[in-house]
Amino acid sequence: MRTNAGGIAAAVIALFLGLLAATQFRSQDVYSRSLQLETPSSLTTLVANLSERNNALREEIFDLRLRVESAQDAVASGKGTLSEGERQLTQLKVFTAQSAASGPGISVKIEGAFDERALSDLVNELRNAGAEAISVNEMRVGPRSYFTAAPSAIAVDGRSLRGPWMIRAIGSPEVIYVAMTRTGGIIGQFELIYARTRFSVSKESALDLPALATTLR
Repeated sequence: MRTNAGGIAAAVIALFLGLLAATQFRSQDVYSRSLQLETPSSLTTLVANLSERNNALREEIFDLRLRVESAQDAVASGKGTLSEGERQLTQLKVFTAQSAASGPGISVKIEGAFDERALSDLVNELRNAGAEAISVNEMRVGPRSYFTAAPSAIAVDGRSLRGPWMIRAIGSPEVIYVAMTRTGGIIGQFELIYARTRFSVSKESALDLPALATTLR
């Protein structure tokens, strides 16, 4: 069935691009806090890793723009099917946490002192590494989720979650694991800032994450 599916796909991908930009360019507080604890050699590694990550983000944004142009061309030529638009909408619902998600990925267990700024940075870094869906202590996190301090806890979208914290992310286990654990990466920065806190990163063959419990406005 030929419809305006190309227009639907273009709109969905454009929204992906907007959400990506909003997520990727949030400030990484953890890196600024750990700079004073770095040695000259580790700073060199950190700068190299940040440069590599920025290049990867540019490539991802460029790829999304190409997909937008391709969808727009489909509109102009009358090509494209409704199923393509539906597939894009399904992906968008997963990305925005409006639907449950299942698949392989990784888990990060945090035992000890931690705070809301660090948790926000970790969630953003997981998205940067390609995570399609993320949860904290069984609570799904969306692109517009917010993190605040709470008595002896961290509040996610206004709900207090006490440690130890278990963060789960669906995506390529190999890619996300390397992004989290590489030298100068975010887990290494956390270990500098929270010296007495234990961070455990594991690859997972199957994860099941619920949909977002709260509709954010």
